[in-house]
Amino acid sequence: MKKLLIIYFPAFLLVIIIFYVFVTRNGTNNSKENKAAEVYVRKTLNGFDLIRNNEPFYIKGAGGNSHLKELREIGGNTIRLYDTLNINQLLDEAYQNKLAVIVDIFIPRFQTDYNPYSISENNDTLKQNVINFVKKHKTHPAILFWNLGNEIDYPTLLKKSKRIPTITDLTNIFKVIKERKSFIKTFNELIEMIKSEDPNHPVGSCVSTDNFWKRVLSLHLNSPKLDIIGFNIFAPPLKFRNHINKLSHFIKIKPYYISEWGMEGPWAQEKTSWEAPIETTSTNKGNQYEYNYKLFESLFSESVGTVVFHWGQKQERTHTWFNIFDEQGRKNQIYYELRNIWKNRSDTLDFPPQIKYMVLDKKGARDNLVFLPNEIVEAEVLFNNEIDSSLNYNWEIFEEEWYYEGGGKKHLLPEKINGCFINIKNSVAKVKIPSVEGPYRIFVNVYDSFGNLSTANTPFYVLDRK
Repeated sequence: MKKLLIIYFPAFLLVIIIFYVFVTRNGTNNSKENKAAEVYVRKTLNGFDLIRNNEPFYIKGAGGNSHLKELREIGGNTIRLYDTLNINQLLDEAYQNKLAVIVDIFIPRFQTDYNPYSISENNDTLKQNVINFVKKHKTHPAILFWNLGNEIDYPTLLKKSKRIPTITDLTNIFKVIKERKSFIKTFNELIEMIKSEDPNHPVGSCVSTDNFWKRVLSLHLNSPKLDIIGFNIFAPPLKFRNHINKLSHFIKIKPYYISEWGMEGPWAQEKTSWEAPIETTSTNKGNQYEYNYKLFESLFSESVGTVVFHWGQKQERTHTWFNIFDEQGRKNQIYYELRNIWKNRSDTLDFPPQIKYMVLDKKGARDNLVFLPNEIVEAEVLFNNEIDSSLNYNWEIFEEEWYYEGGGKKHLLPEKINGCFINIKNSVAKVKIPSVEGPYRIFVNVYDSFGNLSTANTPFYVLDRK
């Protein structure tokens, strides 16, 4: 027995020492790596810098909650999370992919017809929920900053009236002022509470292009402790550069970033005679994204970065309008344009199929396509170059999303109409028009053999002339 102890004891001791060293080092590294990043905004000669762990950090970001590995692979460094339902998993995944995270904190939008901020119990619950959320996640090393509300319709200054106000008008004005004060008071208290709980991360909020300069002015005047503002821009960038220039005559513009940008929204597009917006092809979108990004770089050089929208798949007027991926993770041209921008490349050989446009009976969306129920038409997708015989096509018809409520709402995919395609031969499809009167939209997805897709769609109307 003594011989066995003499033989095995040194080996046993060595194992213990190795295990102790491994655990100690691993624990030390983890504690160092998992330390919350220290982030703040620093004034520069040309604007502002976002400083993260003592180094300037320019946001090259995307908004969504999926495909984080792909974002990192093409040079992105930030993900903006709107949905915090699975935030623990998403923060860990972002950290593993070396991505910083802008975390949206949901708060209700300001409304005068129903203002939840006028009820003190609602405000107390909201504050407690927000602080509990921040307290729980503030030490995660992936967090870049907190975004307190997205497009919350921050109250603007009162509008001038062109007529002499009546007693009723004055009563309503005082009511509106009270409602606005209740929102602003709670909003400012939330900012202070978050900053007190977590001094290592800035607090921001995002505004839409609706009533842009008035809303931004009001935000500056009424919430001075906000660290950073996000501008959600889905319109020509030059227009908003002019707004900022106008504002700079009255106030010192806070640090800002482009918190959402992408294709102009359905509300800003050319429409058919029945008010269906005309959506361009994914090929044209890719070109537009490249052009817009360069405009943002030149026109908003003092910003601390940009966040492209939408990094994933979502329904908003159509299931292709803002998307960079489809449900299966196939990528469209926007993905490759972003890669070339962020990695300073000019590759086009691996781009998805280059769609020119779609026609029905040789006519396009601008021709206001109206058909009879059960009419037979020919749909064709045209390309900018020679058609690759290896491409695959998926043709579909959906009802039009008729009651569009704008961005920020949850949109459901309209009903798909089956049994409409009589014959499909790649880029050409013989279509039987739906039998029920109303607005529709025909889609085509074109897939290559490398996991990419290109999309096009055309709105049309079925009119029963009986």
